[in-house]
Amino acid sequence: MEDLCQELKKSDVLITNMFSKHIFNSDDIDMIEKQLEKNPRQGIKEALKCLMASGGVNAFDVFIDCLNKSGFAHVAEKLQIDRKERTEAMNVEAKLPDAVTTPPS
Repeated sequence: MEDLCQELKKSDVLITNMFSKHIFNSDDIDMIEKQLEKNPRQGIKEALKCLMASGGVNAFDVFIDCLNKSGFAHVAEKLQIDRKERTEAMNVEAKLPDAVTTPPS
């Protein structure tokens, strides 16, 4: 989260793109803007909170698309790599040895 906040200091274009993709509504934008006025890092955190709360099933993919279109392709790439690594790790953990079944007596 902190790395992401550091990378997205100039996030106004990103936030506008998220609104245009219907990830953020006008209430979300108001909250994000209030936080941005206080502190850019707080604004980014609020945007991420809104993304997680109301973004829906495709929110991550839309977020990646908006990052790419807003000049944050390097951030999108890092997030995609991290997601892939986490997914692979979860898949490895989820693989359980086949249960040995004994025939009924």
